[in-house]
Amino acid sequence: MTRLSESMEDYLEAIAELIEIEGHAHTKEIADKLKVKMPSVTGALRQLEQMGYIVYNTHYPVQLTRKGREIAEGIMHRHFVLKEFFSGVLGLSPEKASETACRLEHAVDDDTISRFILFSEAIEQREDAGEIQVYLTEAMSFLSRKDAGEIQVLSKIKVGSSAEVILAGRNISGGDFPEIGAEIVLKSISLDKGTFTVESSDRKYHLSRKIAENLWVKKIHP
Repeated sequence: MTRLSESMEDYLEAIAELIEIEGHAHTKEIADKLKVKMPSVTGALRQLEQMGYIVYNTHYPVQLTRKGREIAEGIMHRHFVLKEFFSGVLGLSPEKASETACRLEHAVDDDTISRFILFSEAIEQREDAGEIQVYLTEAMSFLSRKDAGEIQVLSKIKVGSSAEVILAGRNISGGDFPEIGAEIVLKSISLDKGTFTVESSDRKYHLSRKIAENLWVKKIHP
């Protein structure tokens, strides 16, 4: 079956949502919901009727056929999954999450949606994903800062780089590491990336990978 255009999918989704919320979908309601002019709506509805997705009569509310309802439910499902991912995992506001989902729902197929669901459930529900949730929460808290591009965990900076320690992440449960505000230089990383050696005020620290992956620093440019 040839996939509908983005515009036609929007019409089916709007009709389904109006029927679900209002109990009916009149032409004017569809136009208001999609913010388009009546002639455009009439033309689109006639196309959808010819394709067998709706029952359209100018004197009655628009009805979805079985085929049209299946398509509309699929679109609404993709929107829901994407919105939940963008808000629940990526931390976007509900409004922005919905807006972003609207833009992407037409381009994402069912196989991709299934993978979104698996990833989202793993991040949000599995106990062993708790540290990832903490890391993402901390990382996203910096995004609104003007200097966000300069902030990263120690494990991401290059050997020889200078940085200022700005946060010890909640995933760090113990160990000896430079205090907040300390200026450090990453001197070396072991071949197995298990040890990160940093120098601060003539003192060397041999940090575990766990600490390096959760110690937030701001790069200092020479």
